[in-house]
Formats: sequence, C-alpha cells, structure tokens
Amino acid sequence: MENKAQKKVLIIVGVILLLIVILAYILSSLITDSEEPNTPSDPDPNVPNEVFRDEIQRLEDDSVFFEVQKIINDYYNRIFEEDTSTLLSILDPNYIEENQIRANNLYSIIGRDYGITNYVAKEIYYNPDSSVTYYFVRGDLSSNSIMGDEYEFFEDVSYLIIVDESNGNYVLRPIQTTNLSEYAQNYDMVERQLSSGVTFSAEEITLENKLSIYLAIFINFLIDNPEEAYLLLDDHTKNSYRGYEDFLNQTTSLYQNFSSKIFSYSSREEDDVTIYDVVDDKQNQFVIYEYGIMNFQISY
Repeated sequence: MENKAQKKVLIIVGVILLLIVILAYILSSLITDSEEPNTPSDPDPNVPNEVFRDEIQRLEDDSVFFEVQKIINDYYNRIFEEDTSTLLSILDPNYIEENQIRANNLYSIIGRDYGITNYVAKEIYYNPDSSVTYYFVRGDLSSNSIMGDEYEFFEDVSYLIIVDESNGNYVLRPIQTTNLSEYAQNYDMVERQLSSGVTFSAEEITLENKLSIYLAIFINFLIDNPEEAYLLLDDHTKNSYRGYEDFLNQTTSLYQNFSSKIFSYSSREEDDVTIYDVVDDKQNQFVIYEYGIMNFQISY
C-alpha cells in the first residue's frame, strides 16, 4: 500500500512538472511573437518601400522654395477671385473640419478683403525623403487695394503645406507660431492620402530669375514699404544716407531709376556668403549679399 501511494505521488509530481514545462514553452512563444514585427519574412520586391520621416531640415532648394511660395500666392489669388470650390479643395480637410468650414462661411474664416497681395516666404522647414512632405513656411504678406491707396504689410504670416508624394497632390492650412523651427519639430506629422486635385510641381528657377526677384522685392518696397526697403540695405549703403528720413526722401527717385531686369551678373563666395555683382538694364550696379534663400541685403 505504501509503494502504491508513493507511485501516485510520483505520477502527480511528474504531471505537474510536465504542465510547468508546457506552460513555460507557451509563454516563451507569446513573448517572442510580441517582440517580432508583424512583417512578412520575404517582402514582395515589386512593392515600393514607402518611407516616412519626421526629422526637420531647413529648405535650401531654390526651385522647391519658390514653388512653395507660389502655392501660397496662388491661394491668395483664389481668395481675391472668390474661387470657392478650388479653395475648399486646397484647404487641408482637417483644417476644414476643425473650423467647420462650409461654402457659406469660408471667407468669414480665411478672410476676403486682402486685395492685391504678394506673399514673400522668409524661411521654410520640411521633412526630407518622406512619402508625405510637410513644408512649414513663414513669410510676409503685402496687400494693396485695387486702386492702390490702402497698402498693408503683415509680418510673420505662416502656412503648412502638405504634399502626398504618391500623386503630388497638396493641401495647405494657416498656422500660428512665433518660432517656426520649434513648431515644425513638435508637429505631429502622420501619413496622409490626399486627393485635392492640385499638384506640387517645382520648376527649375535660373539664377538670373532669382536675382531679378530680389531686386523686384527691394524696388517695390521703395514705394509700398520704404521701411522694409531700408532694412534690406547693407550697412555701407545705409551709412551713405543721413539716416532713414534722408533715404525716404530719395525713394521715389530710386524707384524710377532702378530696374529689376538683369543686364549682367557674376557671383563669388566669401565667408559662407554668396555675393552677386549685378547690373540692371539701366546700367545701375548692385551688390547682393545672400545669406540663404530670400535672406539677402543690397548695396548700390
């Protein structure tokens, strides 16, 4: 009887040990499965590897920079033309939903009375090599009435443009920030599938065209916003005047004498600054110091 009891105890102990081993194996399998990514072991080589990155860099590509700027100017042109259907397709659907935008309240939210506008981008940040590209833009907006008698200047007007690289479609939304770089770094960028019907297409801009744009900005400011024109002067040129008031008294004459059409130009590099020697088609000589795209000073 004693031997039978011992056998029963040994059998029960053996069963318990077997159950422990089985349970340990199951738990080990579950832990391993949870640690491994849920991806096929042999991915299809014909399916492109979509990439999404959220690191932020400052945009230094001239063509892309001016295309982003053009998109914002096109947006203001459509506001001026009251092209409601296109505006509703261009605006970020999330922005539309957040602000409960409809055709009958669109302009009360985005504005209507901008007049004739010109948006000049000052800095742009983006996430490179991404399947969806986010462009964070800060710039200044000039606005004038059709009659030219109600000029306004708005500093630090910012936008976010989102481009679905799979089809080139983009949307945009106004953003509010005092630090664009920090805003971009902290923005929750996610995959987006966009079907706005408008596409992002950066065309190459020549150096001559870029220099012409720089001169045009300065020349237009001479009449519309002399203070901004004065700020664009390098220190040497500023010191050639007896202060801002002296410069202001000569802005009309400068505006009439200067041209944004380029006759000739050359460039050189000096201490991380690109220096352009430019002659306009009226034979005025300028020196343009470029510290970055749309970050420049002018001497004459």
